[in-house]
Amino acid sequence: MNKLLIAFLEKSIQSEYISVYHDYDTQETVYSIPYNASLAARDVKLKLVQLMGLDWEDDFNEKNPADIDKAADYLICSDETPLFTLTSSHFIEKNGILMTDFILDFEEEVIYKKSYQTDKLSQKNMFVKLMKQCSDKIIDQEKAAQEHKMEKMFISTNMFTMSAQHGRM
Repeated sequence: MNKLLIAFLEKSIQSEYISVYHDYDTQETVYSIPYNASLAARDVKLKLVQLMGLDWEDDFNEKNPADIDKAADYLICSDETPLFTLTSSHFIEKNGILMTDFILDFEEEVIYKKSYQTDKLSQKNMFVKLMKQCSDKIIDQEKAAQEHKMEKMFISTNMFTMSAQHGRM
């Protein structure tokens, strides 16, 4: 993965409000990281512009900073903040090996997707490090919410499915 993109994501995780969604039925965890254009290096902006197909103009020059910035402005023109999502899920491959699948996407356009053998994942893996940073940020956000007597922000689908079962409250 591009080192500038990793550095950008790390800065975004530190400075932005991160949300998490965990589906206990599918064992999928999805972290959402808002796109903050002010933290993005021009190379990161160019990668996102190309990913989203915003470099379609004939006179677009990927070496011209003004062209990159102009095209990147389209990323933040909508009413909603664009999001990166970092997803992990598990599956058993055909040989019976438990695998962990990681996907990093931006506005549902996949940037990176890779699967690793779960028992061989190390703490140095870039996806594992980013997910740990997201988890740490979620914990910090929860502590801040509790200190200020705010509503709990962590929501899991298990809570909803349990209450939807017959005879359970």
